[in-house]
Amino acid sequence: MARCIRLAFALSLLVLGCSPSGKGPDLIPAAERLPAPEVKAHFLNASNGLSLSSMKGKVVVLDFWATWCGPCRMELPSLVRIYDDNHSKGLEMWGLSLEAADNKPDAYFQDFIAKNGLSYPIGLAFDQTIKDYGVSGIPATYFIDKKGRVALAFVGLHREEDLDGAVQELLAE
Repeated sequence: MARCIRLAFALSLLVLGCSPSGKGPDLIPAAERLPAPEVKAHFLNASNGLSLSSMKGKVVVLDFWATWCGPCRMELPSLVRIYDDNHSKGLEMWGLSLEAADNKPDAYFQDFIAKNGLSYPIGLAFDQTIKDYGVSGIPATYFIDKKGRVALAFVGLHREEDLDGAVQELLAE
């Protein structure tokens, strides 16, 4: 399963970018999408019982990041705006920090969440989740469709228009 997700991620990198029509990033064709692995994390501002399987019918954005990552921090305001604008339309977003092994107290992250106005669930991703998604660079953002399949992945800092374009396409499916 993890190898399939890594393959889907590699394929998504090939189709990244804006489509010729200007409508936004090209999603992986629905027939080629693979199921997203379940997320295991210690959530800091939400129930630790969050599961992708309970999110069927919703679009889910998984944002892998770290507090020390400059590009990750630059992208956070865009993610907050997109979440706030689309949560009522069926969007869920989870911020997954790669810092679980850094032994920082939860209070450090709670302070970061408050200072940055993060309104969506933030968790410390377990190593298996990082491995299952093949995360090697951050920020890494995965877009999960309403059927629980990986529809697109971005690595690196992306424009708000590209992030929102992917969300809008998935919400419209």
